[in-house]
Amino acid sequence: MKFGSYRNKGKTGFGAIRGDYIVDLTDIAPDLKSFLAAGRPAMESAHAAVAASNSVISIDEVELLPPIPNPGTIWCVGLNTHSHFEEVKAALRLEEKPSKPILFLRSSATLVPSGQDLEKPALENAFDYEGEIALIIGKRARNVSISKAMDCVAGFAPFNDGSAREYQMSSNQVTAGKNAYRSGGFGPYLVTSDEVDASALSLTTRLNGDLVQEMFIEDLIFGFAELVSYISEFTWLEPGDVIVTGSPAGIGFTTKNLLKAGDKVEVEVQGVGTLVNGVRDQEH
Repeated sequence: MKFGSYRNKGKTGFGAIRGDYIVDLTDIAPDLKSFLAAGRPAMESAHAAVAASNSVISIDEVELLPPIPNPGTIWCVGLNTHSHFEEVKAALRLEEKPSKPILFLRSSATLVPSGQDLEKPALENAFDYEGEIALIIGKRARNVSISKAMDCVAGFAPFNDGSAREYQMSSNQVTAGKNAYRSGGFGPYLVTSDEVDASALSLTTRLNGDLVQEMFIEDLIFGFAELVSYISEFTWLEPGDVIVTGSPAGIGFTTKNLLKAGDKVEVEVQGVGTLVNGVRDQEH
């Protein structure tokens, strides 16, 4: 199934996406994160609700939100593709690929849904895109093996790990550069794992219609299951947590395609959807 979150007449909700309509599912759970936590009974109720289609809203009538507007934790993985590592290793004076995933956190306040603009920070001259594939966790997990890790993944969504490179490079930690307000995109929808062949996913990023990034799953240094298993070694993964799995080569910092007001960025994950965001200058 495909799920989306939205705001309609001042109220937030979520539902199953059916063409140009949303089948509202807030009678089952208040939000998508709670729905995932409720497990199989909630999913069975959702299938019944979609079959009945008693509460249907046109997508044109609502404001889309990120698929999980209230994630517990957003785990991002740096330098997790072979192509991106080769692209930046000279500039960053790197010699060997990471032996363990390089993790950092993003705040949910940094994210906008598909259809809304990213904001270029006022004091930033190197605002950049990073098209990535996001995993959404569907069940609570700790110390999960690689062989069972994908059982914990509810689904997938496109993600733009928008980056303020000057802030990012200003210290030996990337937090400031990865947490500018409204700098990243997430959406439009969550597509459940049973509808996706995770081993065959591919990603493209387009800037103003031009292809700037392309990735096949073999480019990942640490695969989806490895990332889930690794994070679960040291903490609990909870339903609604997000793991952003890494950018391929082609970032604006190396290609000189840095973002400016008026640009449009499209991140497409084949079989999952396309995240579309404009770019504007900081407003406040």
